[in-house]
Parts: sequence; C-alpha cells; structure tokens
Amino acid sequence: MVRQGDILFIDLNPTKGNEMAKKRLCVVVSNDYYNKSFNTVLVMPLSSSKKYVEEKFARSNAFQTVTETQKSKVQGTILCQHIRSVDLLHRSNLEVVDKVTTEMKERLSEITKHFF
Repeated sequence: MVRQGDILFIDLNPTKGNEMAKKRLCVVVSNDYYNKSFNTVLVMPLSSSKKYVEEKFARSNAFQTVTETQKSKVQGTILCQHIRSVDLLHRSNLEVVDKVTTEMKERLSEITKHFF
C-alpha cells in the first residue's frame, strides 16, 4: 500500500485541456486511511520546470518547491492546483521513488484543506 507523502511515477494520460499530462512523478496526498479504503488515491504532480521558481509562482501556495526528500532523489515543484484522483493499479508500477518530508506532507495537507 502506498502512503501519504510517497512519490512515484504515474501515467497521467489521457488528459484534456490544461490537465497535466504524461508519465511524471506525483506525491500521494490522500491520507493512509483513504488509501487503504478506496481503489484510488489523490495525487499532486511534480514538475522539474525552472519557471515555477519565478517570483509570481513562488508567492502562491499552489506551487510548493521540493528541495529536500527522505532519499534526496527528487527535486522540483509540486503543482497543488492539479490535484487529482488516480487508480494506481492502472497508472503506476507502485514503486515508491522517494518520500516528501513530514513538514512538506503537513503543508500539502493544509493547502488541500483550502481547496475543499
């Protein structure tokens, strides 16, 4: 079972319009009870694009810069506004690449509360 804060590759295709596409790293933001109870998990995609470190993005909570992870394997920007539900059995190989820090996990939980 994946856990909240895990980072793994997820195939986000097919998409429409401005939805994030292709196979990319995503952070699991749904809590462990949710992940155990349902066939889907809530994820936020990561981007390695340098444009998200620009001031106009850095001022917004919708863009969270990841510079530290448990295994130090992942860096980039979490695109919080692109939160979505995915079925990992069909969109991922379930291999956890890394985990966000406890601090980042708490920050993402707080940001998510404001969306709903």
